[in-house]
Amino acid sequence: MILATQLTRSKGSPSQRRGTALIAALFASFVAASMIAALMTVTLSRNKTVDVERSNVTTRYLGEGAIEVAKKQLQTAVANWDPVPETGTVTINGENVTYTIVPTGVPTGLDAVSTDSAGIQTLITGYEIRAVAQVNNSSQVLHRVLNTESTPIFQFAVFYTDDLEINPGPSMTLGGRVHSNGDMYLGCGGTLTVDTNYLRAVGTMHRSRKDNPSSSSGTVKIREWVSNPYNASEPESYVKMLSKSQLSGEGVTSVGGYDSDFTAGLDLDGDGSFTGTGEWLPWGPGALDFWNEPDGYSDGYGNTVQDQAHNVGEAVSPHIGSIAMYEEAAAGSYKWDAGTDSYAYVGAGAGTHDPGFFHGEADLSILTYADGTWDAFDGTGTSVKSLLGATIVQSSLYDARQSGGTGDNTAVTILDIDVLNSSGFFPTNGLVYMAHYGMGQGTDAKGVLITNGSELKGPLTVVSEGSLYIQGDFNTVDKKGASVIGDAVNLLSNSWDGTKTAGNLPSASETTFNAAIVTGNHDTSVGHYNGGLENLPRFHEKWSGVDCNINGSFVNTWTSEYATGEWRYGSDRYTAPGRKWSYDTSFNTVANLPPYTPMAVSARDVVSW
Repeated sequence: MILATQLTRSKGSPSQRRGTALIAALFASFVAASMIAALMTVTLSRNKTVDVERSNVTTRYLGEGAIEVAKKQLQTAVANWDPVPETGTVTINGENVTYTIVPTGVPTGLDAVSTDSAGIQTLITGYEIRAVAQVNNSSQVLHRVLNTESTPIFQFAVFYTDDLEINPGPSMTLGGRVHSNGDMYLGCGGTLTVDTNYLRAVGTMHRSRKDNPSSSSGTVKIREWVSNPYNASEPESYVKMLSKSQLSGEGVTSVGGYDSDFTAGLDLDGDGSFTGTGEWLPWGPGALDFWNEPDGYSDGYGNTVQDQAHNVGEAVSPHIGSIAMYEEAAAGSYKWDAGTDSYAYVGAGAGTHDPGFFHGEADLSILTYADGTWDAFDGTGTSVKSLLGATIVQSSLYDARQSGGTGDNTAVTILDIDVLNSSGFFPTNGLVYMAHYGMGQGTDAKGVLITNGSELKGPLTVVSEGSLYIQGDFNTVDKKGASVIGDAVNLLSNSWDGTKTAGNLPSASETTFNAAIVTGNHDTSVGHYNGGLENLPRFHEKWSGVDCNINGSFVNTWTSEYATGEWRYGSDRYTAPGRKWSYDTSFNTVANLPPYTPMAVSARDVVSW
């Protein structure tokens, strides 16, 4: 019995067994809870780490985005002669990011003037951009040092802000640096010869027409790279940019020829080398290979033809507002006066507008009012109308493109350069500004006519908010640095006498213009051509078989705002001249540039952290 009792006690009673099981269950639950808590802690920790990493990545991208915005604003300010913004804020995906822009200064050694082997000079200035981005509890400060590279825009033979189209009917030779911030379209009815070591497009290059993509005609020859194409002793070797039919003659199918669309190349044996017989390199490496230095050339190496496949960077140029008579300004000094139909000075900071850049800087401004009267002001704003005598005359001419078939004449203010030379009011800073109040479009787009300009007293830039016409030889005697800047630039021959009427196309005679040209144009669309580079300066006579000689630079940086007449050939519009156009190599020397030459500004990153 005693033994039995002991055995029974050793097994325990039911209540005791339940207590032991409860304790075991509680212990197991505690262990499980501890494990879960540990797992949750690890998970939360990992989530926090992921959140922190995500925030860090986000703030970095925000900072980089702000720096890119600041970089563009810096380029734009330098190109438009505006003060560089010291600080700013940009909103990206709902987050505000602040930035600062600080000149690095001469001690960094970044500020310099760079001169290439052809003598083209570029002003290099260093800046540091600092951006501060914050997301949740993550904050990052990013830095980038970069150089703005300001090249006088007239050191390009051709400079386009948007798409550049060159499609002349007759053969044409184009020399000097050619740059487009957009796409480039090359073709010719005969042969287009490009004599340069610099043919660049920020976008793509096409061996076809923009208005008719299926058209890929003529012959285009581009010079292989040499260090100084202006040196007559340098070798001249040209390689064709083949059209669609020319490439087809080589047994190669393409979209439009050997251009940016030829991305796959032709690899017949599939080994990826493109070196076999009959094989063609894709456009990217092929453009570098075809238009590099000639065989045996020992004076350096480079590549003439480059586009977005080669990371060509945008060069920012002045905006159209710089030629406006007045621009909006938050704290300007001028307001519109309805009584006089003109802007009036109301005191510093009390107005809504300020003069546009060229108007504000001009040493001689000639303004024509809506009623046809005019006044002239020197650089201090003092009227000098009574002292200019017969320098200014009001007249009109028939511009068939602007008339649009109505037969109406366009009002023009005539500036006689020969009289201006001896007036005592030839601008000391070389800048003349001319504009009209009451501008409109078509024949209401009033203009400026420059006459008797074969000899200039000094370097001269004439700027007009509207259409600008040049009659007869310009700057041909003791040539000076000269430029004309307007909404549209029109060239009239030595034979022009102002008697042109609707349905009548007078004959031109050979005429020479020594000037850089900055002007507007219109956009090309499928089926509608804007006239291309070959018609950037507008013509109004029968030039067939007659040469028009231009020695200067051709710049298109905006769409014409007032001279909106569409390009059209023949009838009473014009017929094309023999185009003997060349880059003025004297512009390679900064001292020879026209007054107030605009700058094309690019930016090159130096270091980031």
